[in-house]
Amino acid sequence: MIPENRLCLTGRILERESIRYTPAGIPVISARLGHRSQQPEAGTDRNVEFEMPAIVIGDMTGKFEKLATDTFYRFTGFMAAKSFKSKSLLFHITGFSSIE
Repeated sequence: MIPENRLCLTGRILERESIRYTPAGIPVISARLGHRSQQPEAGTDRNVEFEMPAIVIGDMTGKFEKLATDTFYRFTGFMAAKSFKSKSLLFHITGFSSIE
């Protein structure tokens, strides 16, 4: 069995920091995403609403920086610990597209 760690989330950007650079010169943007939907669970619809921290690293930061904050997007990526010593999760965005 191959372990999977893929996340596809529809949401919008609630907060976005300016581009910063790692000591190796790699661009990074931290953000906070918001999601709201109804999901089927146990035979009924459940209202789901949450915010989650996210990060974009590398070449995609320039495009991510230009995304509108009042538009919904489909974000794809994976989850990882926020840091080596933290168990808090952080969504690493590796792709996005607009919802039309």
